[in-house]
Amino acid sequence: MIPTELAALNAQLSTRRHRALIWVAAERDQCDLIAAELASRLSSTLGDGVVLSNRACGYANSVMPTARASQLLGQTRPWAIYDAFSGFNPNSFAQLAGTIAAGGWLVLLSPEAGDWPRYDDPEYQKLKVEPWTAQMLEPRYLRRLVRLLESDKGVLRLRPDSRDLPSWPPVPGREAPVQPPYMSIDQQQVVEQLVTRVQRGRCAVVVCADRGRGKSAAVGLALTRISQQRRLRVLLSAPSRQALSAVFERIESELGALVWQGEYAVIGQLELSYMTPAEALKRLPPADLLVIDEAAAVATPVLRGLSTHYHRLIFATTQHGYEGNGRGFTLRFLDELKRLVPRVQELQMQAPIRWAADDPLEQQVSRLLLLDAEPVEPVFSGDQRLTISRIPREQLSADEPLLRQLFGLLILAHYRTTPGDLRVLLDSPNLQVNLLRRGAGLVGCALVAREGELSEELAQGVWEGHRRPTGHLLPQALIAHEGELAVASWRAWRVLRIAIHPQLQQQGMGRQLLNAIVEQAREEGVDYLGASFAATTALLRYWSVCDFWPVRVGDQLDPVSGSHSVMVLNPLSDRCQLWFRGMRERYARRLRYRLSGALSSLPVELMPALFAALPRLEPTSEERARLHGFAEHQRSLESTLVELDLLLLATVQDWHRLGLSVDDQALLVARVWHQQPPVAVERPSGRHAQLKRLRELTSSLLDAWDSVRKTEG
Repeated sequence: MIPTELAALNAQLSTRRHRALIWVAAERDQCDLIAAELASRLSSTLGDGVVLSNRACGYANSVMPTARASQLLGQTRPWAIYDAFSGFNPNSFAQLAGTIAAGGWLVLLSPEAGDWPRYDDPEYQKLKVEPWTAQMLEPRYLRRLVRLLESDKGVLRLRPDSRDLPSWPPVPGREAPVQPPYMSIDQQQVVEQLVTRVQRGRCAVVVCADRGRGKSAAVGLALTRISQQRRLRVLLSAPSRQALSAVFERIESELGALVWQGEYAVIGQLELSYMTPAEALKRLPPADLLVIDEAAAVATPVLRGLSTHYHRLIFATTQHGYEGNGRGFTLRFLDELKRLVPRVQELQMQAPIRWAADDPLEQQVSRLLLLDAEPVEPVFSGDQRLTISRIPREQLSADEPLLRQLFGLLILAHYRTTPGDLRVLLDSPNLQVNLLRRGAGLVGCALVAREGELSEELAQGVWEGHRRPTGHLLPQALIAHEGELAVASWRAWRVLRIAIHPQLQQQGMGRQLLNAIVEQAREEGVDYLGASFAATTALLRYWSVCDFWPVRVGDQLDPVSGSHSVMVLNPLSDRCQLWFRGMRERYARRLRYRLSGALSSLPVELMPALFAALPRLEPTSEERARLHGFAEHQRSLESTLVELDLLLLATVQDWHRLGLSVDDQALLVARVWHQQPPVAVERPSGRHAQLKRLRELTSSLLDAWDSVRKTEG
């Protein structure tokens, strides 16, 4: 079953420093026999590999479940087997491919080509949404995968009774050798520039490269070079500690083993600390240099906050990867960074290190998973109007250029777009895709999930806390967390993503697309639309302009974005609008109560938007008298807390309009809602200064309250 040419192919890969894909397509038992023979041969010539499978595989020493593929990041293997009978998860497949060393093979086991799309893939259990079962899902993703694999001449394809040998192009020219510890001229140049910039003082350097180019290793080498000349305190940050493994390896290869004590390590003059980006922003520890690896996977507000605090900055990001997209990072953050730091240097690394240029496996994985997808630059002629349409996903999955453009837009629009999102896009049963075109060019898109219409039994189980069906985020959150059982049978649409081409943003196109979706929902009898996202002032403002208002704030801080999630709704039907007013009042009471507990870290600048568009509270004459007593006389803060709480609830949505500074907002929230002592507030400093300012603010808010009542009355 194994071709006699395998040894010759191994030699070619070794000579070229390339990697390649073997596709074994057969029934499960036959695949296992072929895989066992492959594992034996490859182990004897290349060394031990790894198998990613949820089944028992007696032919390999190292077998890992697919869910643990991320643990392989930073490792190198001469070969690996991916068992698609355990489910084809695009994220784990990409992660496994990244571990293959030059001269190695990635082996893909799957059912026969004609049978694979009909195979009961375990991944469907994650993709199904009530009331769909796994068997009801359309295999669009697998049909596309099979089509691309069958057309790829660089794949070694094995079947029980036949094989197709790969056809690889001629070997490209080789790079000139470099002196250790460098592994490419690219890497040496980047290290030298990093050292120079950091030693000069204030700097911001962005290092972009595709995977396997040695960017993280370059950062590690630069840190060792600098620390050999001076003491250097470095704050290292990344979405996970494992993402920095290449940095640590290069430091240890030059300076010796790192001994970690919690989040700190010291070796020679180099002092290292590691924190997630959100934790680093929260604590802001002292450091001479901040290094953020896989920066494309970090939310822009977190990057902005850290860049404001530290004077020496290095950002390393994968240009086309599975943690995030470097081009999206550049578009979202680089312009802002240039406003914060006088001179930002961008460094590109092109030459692969772990394998040679034009690597077949890198090209195959990028094509299969659309890792390098980018939208086409818009070119318009004349006065071409915008059109909005819904595209069937059968048509989308068969149109590879359009799919590539669409996925490229989604990558640029969101820092957490992963290869797995492509499978969700094609296979999720409740998803609809809306395209925004100008002429024939794709300029935007929106993904919408159909939710709701839960059965009485299911809704009751969600409300009681023992049922959690897949999907249906909006009704589940409203029922399980807010106790709003009335929404169970209603129809809902959830806006998952809206993306507009970067060159055409800030022109109202996103709002136009969203408004069109709202009108579609009305026409189809949808009760409400909603969305969920990491709370920022800009996003809350955008959604409120389109009549989407907050109804829930999540308790947990996201470890990467450092933000709380917020859910917004736009009520459409008469029954939903009638319910919505009372629901928003209940939301405001719950939000206010949680500010002293789970939401105590909620940024004050978000509060006006989170309390926006709520019914005005009416104080009694006694409450107004007590407030005036505090503002104009010497009544104590403690004796007026209840009335001040009412005043803040009544006016918080107007704080931005009234021009209250962030310091004033923080003072009101800290002393009234959080009931913190004076020492917990930075500005103004001291009890007497704070009381004086609180009395002034109370007087101003009372005047504003009266003014609003007269205007609205």
